[in-house]
Amino acid sequence: MKRSIITLFVITFSLLMNNKAQAQQDPNFTLYNFNMNIINPAFAGNKDTPELNMVYRSQYIGIDDAPRTVALAYSRALGSNLGIGVSLINDRVFVLNETDVAIDISYKIQTSDETNIYFGLKAGGGFVNIDLTKSNAPGNDPLFTQNQSFFNPHIGAGLNIQNEKFNISISAPNFLNGKRYEKQGNAPSAAVENMHFYIGGSYNFNLTDNLLLTPRFMMRTVEGAPTSYDVGSSLEINNKITAGANYRVEEMVSIYGLFNVIDNLKLGVAYDMVTTDVNLVNDNGSLEFILKYQFK
Repeated sequence: MKRSIITLFVITFSLLMNNKAQAQQDPNFTLYNFNMNIINPAFAGNKDTPELNMVYRSQYIGIDDAPRTVALAYSRALGSNLGIGVSLINDRVFVLNETDVAIDISYKIQTSDETNIYFGLKAGGGFVNIDLTKSNAPGNDPLFTQNQSFFNPHIGAGLNIQNEKFNISISAPNFLNGKRYEKQGNAPSAAVENMHFYIGGSYNFNLTDNLLLTPRFMMRTVEGAPTSYDVGSSLEINNKITAGANYRVEEMVSIYGLFNVIDNLKLGVAYDMVTTDVNLVNDNGSLEFILKYQFK
């Protein structure tokens, strides 16, 4: 069974690496480190107990029709080696409304007393609706008088290597081409949604019995868009409070915190400050919230 699962993963990941992407459309999260199975299915069910995460992100506060994202993710272990996860993401921006649904399956191989390797597969789809009547196009342009709706199937894969000291993540949540806009006849070219590739990692430094310092790195690459680099660090205090900062190179600076509200329930808040020319239009930044519930 191990050999079959590894073979399936290798075939999937080979297809993934040979697909090209042309644009960057996936919603961005600042608090992705606390909800990793959204971008990497190998994280599904790798906790000791089931976990439910709810995320809300408001990007470019104060700008009408700016991106608004809501995500819900649940994962749990199935037996000693299998994990399963379910996620729902709704992303709204201007005329676009997209809802993605996915199921994640992970398989764990223990390589030593301290290190596990997780292989993950993601399957699902995205329901895309584009309301062109909200575009406020001048005149009676027939290209902007009808809505567009699509269903795009999704298949992705991921790898996670972790122990108490370090964590390495490689993934692509979806490597199938999908359409976001298309018209028949006298029509503009279709806008295509393609693969996003992520690679990152972290390392834990135990400063004291109650202080844990964790530097992190994440790279996201999409052909046709600049490669994105995240560099940051967080400090966990007594396993109850986590404070951190992140720098997305030539994009933004973020600060965040994660706090225990009650037993098993944590609240996270992040604030992003844009470092590009976007702040000339709006310098109110972006807000993101996450609720994490750990079942016992």
